[in-house]
Amino acid sequence: MQAGIYFPLFLVLATKDLASYAIYYLAADLQQPGMFLPRKPLSETARRAGWTGFHYDLRHVGSSLVRLV
Repeated sequence: MQAGIYFPLFLVLATKDLASYAIYYLAADLQQPGMFLPRKPLSETARRAGWTGFHYDLRHVGSSLVRLV
């Protein structure tokens, strides 16, 4: 992420029983650094203690997400 290298994003949404689902695609070149919100680091007892991941903020992606299925 610090190098600005992004990968295509596939978002799969499904009902609990998997009776219906949708798959969305977001191209790497349409992603912006602001859509990745840092999360709190993992606790000291976690296997990868201190690791910090991120959450996706898709509010500003709008019509860039393409529904595949």
